[in-house]
Amino acid sequence: MRIKVVGKIAAREINNALRARWFITYAAIVLVGGVALAAFGAGSSVIRDYRGFAKAIAGLVHLALIFVPILALFPSTQAIADDHENGSLDYLLAQPVTVGELYMGKWLGVLASVILSFMTGMGIAGGIAVLRGVPVTIVITLFTFVTALTAAFVGVGLFLSVWAETRTRAATLGLIAWLFFLAIGTFGVLAAFIRWNFPADILVAWTFVNPVEAFRIGILTVMDPDFSLLGPLGVKTMESFGGVGTGVLAGTSLRVHPCP
Repeated sequence: MRIKVVGKIAAREINNALRARWFITYAAIVLVGGVALAAFGAGSSVIRDYRGFAKAIAGLVHLALIFVPILALFPSTQAIADDHENGSLDYLLAQPVTVGELYMGKWLGVLASVILSFMTGMGIAGGIAVLRGVPVTIVITLFTFVTALTAAFVGVGLFLSVWAETRTRAATLGLIAWLFFLAIGTFGVLAAFIRWNFPADILVAWTFVNPVEAFRIGILTVMDPDFSLLGPLGVKTMESFGGVGTGVLAGTSLRVHPCP
């Protein structure tokens, strides 16, 4: 695989993103939501022996859980489907470039674009959170997990984009994927446990298959030393793998989703 070719394809994706409306829109959404939560989310609960910012950081986590997957899916599902629909994909493949180089360049370009858009908004929100007393290490940890969650869903979106022949179909698949991973998260796990009495080990395994649940469990493992926010499944996961093991497995799970 030629790094120079991959870099040129990635640069093309970044240039296209910078000119697209979604780039500014995503940054604005994350900025408004993040600043509001960081500025007004004071609380009396404690995280890591610090008091007064639990609601702020928890709000940023929930913001990421809801918005990061869908905002990462839409541009990534369009990346190849758009080229396929307008005919430029055939032109690209006719050049001296392999399918692997094209896919890697697309993935890197879309990932860099989405992360840049997110961090434009979350960086300001994170700065406000730090000024309100949130430890820098926790903000950095949150940003690290957000980056991993973004990479996972960009990978999922690009995988779906390969199979979608049109932008409309790609957008539909992205929405279905978002609803699936979000709805079959905590609620799906609890329903499976209550209705069908699934073994706890199967539910723990699903935690690391679903990137949304892996993100939630991973970040809360780092943030909440009492694990009161993890819920029964999180507590079971902690008992099985411990704090460090759970964090490592969650991070690894996010990385091994459909990515090059």
